[in-house]
Amino acid sequence: MSDQLDRDAAGALIVGFTGTTAPDDLRRAVAAGLGAVILFTRNVSGADQVAALTASLRAERPDLVIAIDHEGGEFSHLAPANPWPLASPRALGELDDVDLTRSSARDAAATLASLGIDLMLAPSVDVNSNPANPVISTRSFGTTAATVSRHGVAFVEGVHEAGIAACPKHFPGHGDVAVDSHLALPRVDRSIEQVTAVELAPFKATIAAGADVIMSAHIIFSAYDDQPATLSRRILHGLLREELGFTGVITTDALEMQAITATRSIEDATVASIRAGADLAMIAIGEADPRALTARLVEAVGNGSLDPSRLADAAGRVRSLATSLAERDRKPGYDGAPIREVAARTVDRQEFPGLGGSPYVVDLTQGLHPAWNPYFSGLPEVFARVAPGSAGVVLRGEDAAGLSEAQAAAIGRPLIVAVQDAVRTPWMRAALQELLQSHEGDVFVLCTGIPEDRAIVPAAVPTAVTYGRNLVVLEAIAQVLTRVP
Repeated sequence: MSDQLDRDAAGALIVGFTGTTAPDDLRRAVAAGLGAVILFTRNVSGADQVAALTASLRAERPDLVIAIDHEGGEFSHLAPANPWPLASPRALGELDDVDLTRSSARDAAATLASLGIDLMLAPSVDVNSNPANPVISTRSFGTTAATVSRHGVAFVEGVHEAGIAACPKHFPGHGDVAVDSHLALPRVDRSIEQVTAVELAPFKATIAAGADVIMSAHIIFSAYDDQPATLSRRILHGLLREELGFTGVITTDALEMQAITATRSIEDATVASIRAGADLAMIAIGEADPRALTARLVEAVGNGSLDPSRLADAAGRVRSLATSLAERDRKPGYDGAPIREVAARTVDRQEFPGLGGSPYVVDLTQGLHPAWNPYFSGLPEVFARVAPGSAGVVLRGEDAAGLSEAQAAAIGRPLIVAVQDAVRTPWMRAALQELLQSHEGDVFVLCTGIPEDRAIVPAAVPTAVTYGRNLVVLEAIAQVLTRVP
């Protein structure tokens, strides 16, 4: 096969890796034409280190695309390199100030640009219409297509102001599922009319705003196909390209997720996704082998299971994106001003009692997730920084002994109970009820996930919402809660 075919095969891949410096095999893959690299927490120890890492990769080939998931909220792969973490999308949607969303996105994207990262795998424009959704939560701007569209457009505009690329996701929409695609294959059985009115509306809006990249979802939309969207030509080519008119780069979500690999190998999924219309097949695990994946795509062309023109088209779109990124003007960020404003406004619009400097904090939160990397241990850590006399515990699952110990430790102290997406988490609702019934003294409930949790808190119990677990927002709330009454 030709050298050009090899470069096209490499150019249709986006891969992850392990470590805070570029391994030799990755550097060789970049020099051989690798399309893109994706960074995760495992690749980040500080700002200077990330800048040196991206510079070393681009020394192998300047037009490499370097990406990172950067949606906002609790989950920040850049935490050690970024003092001003991005607000959760739900917080921005609830404040409903598109100028603030735009400036927040620009501030975050400018930080990425300063570190040599030029593709922000955000925003999530999934409409979180199902509160039982186990994976989107506060990653979405809200529960209606209008809110998500409005803020999705503002976010894309802000990213573009910083001079890098934005990536709305997860197409056609991940908001109305009850299964996590990291663990199994979700299915959406809604009509084309319903999907068009809700799921597709934010994608139409962000495409019109100039979205550079769109990420596919590992979900079956039965009205369109019996294959997950990532592997569906009807959805990627027919719907996204022909019907919605998207001309940019289509990237898959991580192909190692069980929604895809439960029934096929990563290598077969790579070929199938490119054949369906994706331009970048994403293998995000640290063990990704770009050389073997390139060889598998070349083999598919050789045995006739992949059209060489489809592969050339995919790699060509990625190269065009890289060329455009090199030509863009980059504006500076705002040095954290947007997230400080989000924190101030979140506090100002609610009432918080002064509980003094020694509350006991029980943080009922979701279990650790393969796609997310919380950049702090939990609410007790946050409160301890602003009120050293506080104490607390983090519970990430049903734990009768831990709950009993927390009840005993809270005796004689004000009790703060934090919940995160309790409406979809039975053990959390039960723990909340037990804590509220057993504690004698002041109690305050802090809803740190979707605001729908507020409905499960008894009316007589004071409560507030944070719309996500952003560190700056939580610290501001901890300060007002621990003031002397």
